[in-house]
Amino acid sequence: MAPIKLIAIDLDDTLLRDDISISDYTKSVLKRAQDAGVRVVIATGRMFQAARPWGEAIGLGDVPLVVYTGSMVARCQSGEVLSYEPMDRALAQEILDVGRAHGWYMQTYIRDTLCVPERNEKTRAYERACGVTADVLGEDFWTLREPPLKVLIYEDDPAVMAEAERVTIPRFEDRAGHVRSSVHFLEWNKKGASKGRALTRLCAEWGIPLESVMTFGNSQNDVSMLALSPWSFAVANAAPEAKAAARYETASNNDDGVAKAVAHYVLGEK
Repeated sequence: MAPIKLIAIDLDDTLLRDDISISDYTKSVLKRAQDAGVRVVIATGRMFQAARPWGEAIGLGDVPLVVYTGSMVARCQSGEVLSYEPMDRALAQEILDVGRAHGWYMQTYIRDTLCVPERNEKTRAYERACGVTADVLGEDFWTLREPPLKVLIYEDDPAVMAEAERVTIPRFEDRAGHVRSSVHFLEWNKKGASKGRALTRLCAEWGIPLESVMTFGNSQNDVSMLALSPWSFAVANAAPEAKAAARYETASNNDDGVAKAVAHYVLGEK
């Protein structure tokens, strides 16, 4: 296979451990890969402001970060926005209206701001996990003033999430993109926006063939980039969809699976 020139890595449950940390070993391996001339890119469903600290922690420099599952790309240090693809406002409003009618907890993301109707335990859990602070809008949350990058349905009860999928997917899937980024999250974004498409654009800009891209992921929103290249890895804790899309499997997120694969296949270490 072609030599690896770019490594694209999902964050939650892939690069980050369950306690939302990253080991010194992983940081060291990724920095050594960068020093060897390999580009390292974070590709995540997270907000830009929630992904940026990890790019800085690894020492990526001012490289583009693929965020919002590909709906936005911005440079890590300068914050320069390279692409911004929000949903159609009327469509996003329709999804919100359906969610409100069913009593689901929802979040929207507008210009890299997390918006919620109220601060509750779900809000606080999300803020802790992502290191962000939500903008609490009250009743104004339910009327969109501008198109969001993403609409998120967030429920802990599997039965409620199953209902959300059953109600929304047949109604909206032909007009909007959707992914289950975790067992708790059903995300809606612009139709066609994906990590895979954003990475394809970056590779075209940098002159990197897709067969030279190494990808790591764990969930449904990683499938589009795992399918890009023969150098695709699902971590051991990945969802079945991610494992089916990846060519290889590596150790879990809690066992430095990303770093172990990079050390072996990129740095030539045993």
